[in-house]
Amino acid sequence: MLDRTKAPEIHEIEAVTLQIAEVSHLSNGARLHYIKSETQPVIRLDFVFKAGKWYEDRAGLADLTGKMLFEGSKNYTAKQIAEKVAYYGASFENNHGYDRSEFTLYCLSKYVPELLPLVLDVLQNPVFPTEEFELLRKRNKQNLKVQRQKNNYLATHSFTKLVYGDNHPYVFGLDENALDTIDKDELANFYRNRYSTDQLEVFACGAIDEELEKLLEKEIATLQLTGAPSELSVTSSHLAKHEDFVLMPESLQSSIRLGRQFPLIGHEDYHKLIVLNELLGGYFGSRLMRNIREDKGYTYGIYSAISPKEQDSLFFIGTDVNYEVTDKTIAEIHKEIKQLQEELVPEDELQTVKSYMLGKFLNDIATIFEQGDRYKRIVLHKLPYEHYNNYISTIRGVTAEELRELANQYLGLETLKTAIAGKRPD
Repeated sequence: MLDRTKAPEIHEIEAVTLQIAEVSHLSNGARLHYIKSETQPVIRLDFVFKAGKWYEDRAGLADLTGKMLFEGSKNYTAKQIAEKVAYYGASFENNHGYDRSEFTLYCLSKYVPELLPLVLDVLQNPVFPTEEFELLRKRNKQNLKVQRQKNNYLATHSFTKLVYGDNHPYVFGLDENALDTIDKDELANFYRNRYSTDQLEVFACGAIDEELEKLLEKEIATLQLTGAPSELSVTSSHLAKHEDFVLMPESLQSSIRLGRQFPLIGHEDYHKLIVLNELLGGYFGSRLMRNIREDKGYTYGIYSAISPKEQDSLFFIGTDVNYEVTDKTIAEIHKEIKQLQEELVPEDELQTVKSYMLGKFLNDIATIFEQGDRYKRIVLHKLPYEHYNNYISTIRGVTAEELRELANQYLGLETLKTAIAGKRPD
């Protein structure tokens, strides 16, 4: 019988074992990755194309193209697509990203034979109907108008322009009139030029038996898309200025974004920088939260994060404060960064952060879909399979001296860009 008077034993995390997929190379050039688990009778299918913002020659094309594929195909209208997916209790959606465009189907494994032909028809035979395009563009323009009334949207948009330059694909969001002149022929051309089965990655995750595996290989091999998303050379056109202020005179709050470019996810310093970020503002007990929320009471929340992309990584700090304490908040952020540069992190604080990060990582890979996400990142970022074991060993082994050195190397205040959207302090 369990003795509830004794606390459970604590074990050090030595390594993690993520399920490595079986990979089939299909005749159409696509790669099909299987991550199998019989714990639940469900499956997730991700079709991942090199068709994100990185490949568009004008802002908004990648997003609208991905959405338009759901607005009608050769054999299904938009209504029929939605009704069939709903009938089987499934989910079929697009996630357009900076580097890739993903189409994801969630369903019970037994319904894959009924739903896979629909998915393939949507991907293979979009018709870009005029009426649906005009409605979609109208909806997106209205959504953009609403978003551009929000300080946090404007601050992030301005901040990423400071970091990358006005027209870089990694700039967050859209300018006010970006969608006004896009026409459906541009979307059709983007689809034809950028959607290719030759570089398609398909991730099948969940309850997959031998019969379903054969079905997936046979059906997905019939997908024939001949676009040629060749690698593009995009350079950051750094703006000379380090600060920008987007005036919102009626707002009582200001949104602050502050940060810079960081090394790629495969860089030798990346995992140590994650620990440094966690200390600074990566979790609820971080230094920024303790100072600016708990001690000063300037905000409900402040955070820092590292956003890895295939061609770059972005470090940023974000918060919303009363406009009157905007300058004081930025001063306190600088103070916390300087302290990391000048003083060693106390051992008890470092151990607390390490324990939190290791526990959170184990929790974050508890399900087969979450493990599938980690495997997908390894594939898309071309990382070694031991990437996450290296992550564990780096967290356990990083020292306070190394973190101070990294803070000086990567968080120099003169290198940070700052964008504010809100009302100017009196």
